[in-house]
Amino acid sequence: MLALIGRRVLIAIPTLFLVSLFVFALQRALPGDPFLVIAGEERDPEVIARLREIYRMDDPIVVQFFAWLGQVVQGDFGRSLRTGEPVLNLILQKLPVTIQLATASIIIAIGIGIPAGILAARRKGTMIGYSTSALALSGLSIPNFWLGIMLILLFSVELKLLPPSGYESIFSN
Repeated sequence: MLALIGRRVLIAIPTLFLVSLFVFALQRALPGDPFLVIAGEERDPEVIARLREIYRMDDPIVVQFFAWLGQVVQGDFGRSLRTGEPVLNLILQKLPVTIQLATASIIIAIGIGIPAGILAARRKGTMIGYSTSALALSGLSIPNFWLGIMLILLFSVELKLLPPSGYESIFSN
């Protein structure tokens, strides 16, 4: 068991490195310059130059990546360009909500998936078995963003059972 865990950790390290390299490169390839937005309408060249210096944008991209990676390994995820807050604080603020949503979605998925799987297996070759399998396949095939919008329209707009936006903790009421 320890050998399996050790192999998984050894595989995870280069995987995380390659994914972070890929995301970093994609972020740099995006069009536009965020510093023009931050600098405001005046777009003072001195302000833009200072921002580029603070965020090390004048360094070669390899130096930028390894500087960023070194900070991330130390737990410093930098500052948000939009709010100026440390990114770690923003992540920690959203983490409880993310955990609650993930837990609720897992409970719902297990609550629907296991009975549906049992039903499809017991009624294999019948209309119920085919229908259950088709429903499961369509659930996997439908894009999440579209399904989310359709569920909001159904439960919020049509049935008026849930609010269309916002979040309230499961422990608040």
